[in-house]
Amino acid sequence: MSKSNNRLTVTVFSIFAALLIIASLSSCANLTTAFQQPAVKLANVQLLEVGLLQQVYGVTLQVDNPNGYSLPIKGVNYAVKLGGQDFASGLTPNAFSIPANSSDQVQVEVRTNLMESFGHLRRLFADGPQDMDYQLSGNIQVDLPFVGAIPFSRSGTIPLTRRDNVDL
Repeated sequence: MSKSNNRLTVTVFSIFAALLIIASLSSCANLTTAFQQPAVKLANVQLLEVGLLQQVYGVTLQVDNPNGYSLPIKGVNYAVKLGGQDFASGLTPNAFSIPANSSDQVQVEVRTNLMESFGHLRRLFADGPQDMDYQLSGNIQVDLPFVGAIPFSRSGTIPLTRRDNVDL
């Protein structure tokens, strides 16, 4: 009778463990299928400082979270082209979180030298602020299991602006 009880206990335990594993896997599958990819766009490029050797721009990225839960972001790798020319690339410096069904903006400072940004500066100061074509690409590093890095690519037009107290 002892062997029979042991077999029954092992069988019940095995069935319970198998059901637990199946339930865990199905709940993980639901999380990944319900996940909607966030979107990234270039919200603003502003000239902050002009120096003889370097210029400082403020680049604002907007991240949209279409999910019904907060989205923890480790960082955003990005590359920006303005007017068809490479302008800036990098990684956002800090982790952040986007609230559920919401958007947030991430601001980064970009430093360029005069040779790299001469064309952009000339356009900005010749006729004042104006729209410019842009291409934005990279990936969002989401801090959720089974999600990882999500690539993005977007293009459009954006107004180039300068801070009021910036003069050439």
